[in-house]
Amino acid sequence: MPAHVVIGHAAAIVAPLAALLALVYALVPAARHRTRIALVVVAAVALALCAWAGDAGGDLLDRLTATAPQPLPAEVQEHAKGSDALTVSAFLMLTVAAWSVWRPLRPGRPGARSARVARVLLVLSAAAVLLTTVTVLVAAMAAVWATQPGWQ
Repeated sequence: MPAHVVIGHAAAIVAPLAALLALVYALVPAARHRTRIALVVVAAVALALCAWAGDAGGDLLDRLTATAPQPLPAEVQEHAKGSDALTVSAFLMLTVAAWSVWRPLRPGRPGARSARVARVLLVLSAAAVLLTTVTVLVAAMAAVWATQPGWQ
């Protein structure tokens, strides 16, 4: 089994978990003290897994391109583009989360305009991770189905 498959599955599990933690942190002030460090750590792991899966996917794509008797279907390229978008959204979410937990949304900090901005940015970045994760998974299934002659 190619490494990309295993790492990609791990990224597809951890990235949404990080996004859910970000949503809890942004929307449930009482949970901030307990989820502060976990959010940053899980978001960092999600970003690392997404980047690693992308690197392994690039290697797999190179091998498939070199050995395929015909050009790979467009679905494979769509999956690659979606994977890049997931990595970018995971990076943005980690950046917003790290800024938020140590600055405007730090537990015990009184509410301010920057806290409202941080909550909105954290929710938007989490939504981007969730949306791109779904997009990447759908594209991955389409790519696998398009490259397996018996599944078409």
